[in-house]
Amino acid sequence: MLLLMFVTIFKPTVRLRALFAICLASICLVLYSNKLLAETELLQPVADIQKTIEDHVRQQFPESIQVATTISKLDPRLRLAKCPQPLEVFSPPGARKLGPTTLGVRCFGTTPWQIFVSVEIKAFGPAVVSNHPLPRGTIIHVSDLKIERRDLSSAMHGYYSSFKEVEGMELRYSLASGFIIGPMSVKPLHLVKQGDLVTILAETKGLQIRVKGTAMSSGFRGQYIRIKNTGSNRVLEGEVVASKTVRVKL
Repeated sequence: MLLLMFVTIFKPTVRLRALFAICLASICLVLYSNKLLAETELLQPVADIQKTIEDHVRQQFPESIQVATTISKLDPRLRLAKCPQPLEVFSPPGARKLGPTTLGVRCFGTTPWQIFVSVEIKAFGPAVVSNHPLPRGTIIHVSDLKIERRDLSSAMHGYYSSFKEVEGMELRYSLASGFIIGPMSVKPLHLVKQGDLVTILAETKGLQIRVKGTAMSSGFRGQYIRIKNTGSNRVLEGEVVASKTVRVKL
């Protein structure tokens, strides 16, 4: 009889304790979930950082260039305060514009932060290439060039996108046919050399006067050099505009 009473009393007690434990665990789970949700809302979404980087890279190229940006996976443990201002992307010193490189992202909000992200940037677009083999020292003409759509990220030393940028320059070294021509491939041709007798085009109030002079330094098209007027011995500064021709605005 006593045993029956003990079992009868014990069973509801165990059930109540189990029910209480379940309720307590549920409450804790809800509170913890709410805490996580609140913390998440205060953190900078990784997707926002990635989108900001992609937009920044796209803006660095004209519309005619197709750009593909691969962003390395960010550390899932990254917990950055949500920035109340637009994020800023910047290039660290020495960072490359194309290929594997590093970009910085920073926030200037009340809780400022800064991170560096590894990215690979590929760009596809028109590039000036050699139309046929060109020997070193060649003065480039339009007939030596053609424009092709290329992977510009393979042009480690840069590229040109129009004939006008390259025409009249001198090759630093020999090029095979189809080679992308960049700033390291060419050098400006000196149209005036130090000591040359030059024609000075003196312009003033719509008038142009031609006088003779002597170049005091060498210069390429568009460069400003000093010349001495042979007649007056006056030293002037002018722009090289053609072979042995300097324009001076008075």
